[in-house]
Amino acid sequence: MEEHFKIDDCLGFIANRLVRVFQKAFDKKLADHNLTSAQFCVLAKLFEEQGLTQTELANRLYIESPTLVRTLDRLEAAGIIERRRSPKDRRAYHIFLTKKGMGYRELIDKVGFEVHREATKGLTKKQAQGLKSALFKIWSNLEDIAEEG
Repeated sequence: MEEHFKIDDCLGFIANRLVRVFQKAFDKKLADHNLTSAQFCVLAKLFEEQGLTQTELANRLYIESPTLVRTLDRLEAAGIIERRRSPKDRRAYHIFLTKKGMGYRELIDKVGFEVHREATKGLTKKQAQGLKSALFKIWSNLEDIAEEG
């Protein structure tokens, strides 16, 4: 007898649920600091690469520009980031952490490592690395399909 597709066995469904619980975990740990998981991602990326344009930042975070703009608006209003007009393209803005924003380095590290430790509890470092590699392979496989059309 032929086996039927079960949504609970679908890696995409599991990954979607995983993203949601990751966001909730980050949101819970960041609530006392008036930050969201989306803002956490922006700050973490800016600590890696200051001065990205809004488009570059959206691409690096794999999100749509309008979604990013709302997050940047909130961070700018809080004095955490600043937008600087590009000298080469008047339509583009580069994003920089302010002095206040630079003060979030320790928090980003602390919360990032805490959530990672909690998420990988019960896995060896080798298992966690293997999982990460497998997830990247799945991502790559599906990007190939998406780009074919």
